[in-house]
Amino acid sequence: MMRLLPLGLFILLLTGCVGDRSDLELFVTTTKAQHVAHIPKLKETPKFEHFVYQADLIRSPFVPPSRELTAEIIDTTKDCLQPDLERRKGRLETYPLDNLMMRGTLSETDIIWALVETNDGSVYRLGIGEYLGLYNGRIAKVTQQMVEIIELIPDGSGCWTERLSNMELTGE
Repeated sequence: MMRLLPLGLFILLLTGCVGDRSDLELFVTTTKAQHVAHIPKLKETPKFEHFVYQADLIRSPFVPPSRELTAEIIDTTKDCLQPDLERRKGRLETYPLDNLMMRGTLSETDIIWALVETNDGSVYRLGIGEYLGLYNGRIAKVTQQMVEIIELIPDGSGCWTERLSNMELTGE
């Protein structure tokens, strides 16, 4: 008998859910009749312009770009941060940082060197104080996971500003 009481109560509650829904149906019908959806017209398709690709005028998209070099205009008359003009540029200073990848590290006692690969497949061992990148990037710190690089970025007025960049270990 105790089991039938909850079942009977449940059936009684369900019968209360069935009722007159005419006001709800009237509301839905009038709302649908009054509301008109505004769909904006599609824009005209742009006119197709044919492009003749001439490989002698433009770099081929199937060949990697050549190494980039920056033209440095340095005003030595100003008393502000300047790159060292007397320093001989290294081989890795002809590559932008996004063309270099950290591939690993080598260590001896407490000295850690970073293994850096260029986009042409060459691998170099670099330590703290060595230079790389187009903007006089000097390695400030080498860890097992990344290399911190301090670059000198021209500010347009003849002076240079330091910028911190990181090169993280990639295992592709």
